[in-house]
Amino acid sequence: MQQTKRLDDIDNELERAVFLARYQSWRQRRLRWYATLLIAAKHGLRGLLYVWPLVILLFVDLPGAWDILRLVLIGLAIAAWFRFIYGSVRDDYARFVDGRLLERTALTQML
Repeated sequence: MQQTKRLDDIDNELERAVFLARYQSWRQRRLRWYATLLIAAKHGLRGLLYVWPLVILLFVDLPGAWDILRLVLIGLAIAAWFRFIYGSVRDDYARFVDGRLLERTALTQML
């Protein structure tokens, strides 16, 4: 991925103003939104790899008394999946997107 200057690295006021004007443009906002969706999709699919055993247990036919266990397993699977997603997306967003000017080619390189 092409390394661009981060907002924190700019000391010159004029350069900072130009950076912020471009950073707050509609195109950059849309690219950051697309980047967030791509990062969330990437980590969402990876997260499913970690929780799939719990998901498989949901389809096991258990007697009626075990329905509470099924609900607990659903809760655990969803909680583990969201926990994995939240932390990973937050870290990748900070590393690849936050405070940087993005180009369209950078989106594919994030994957």
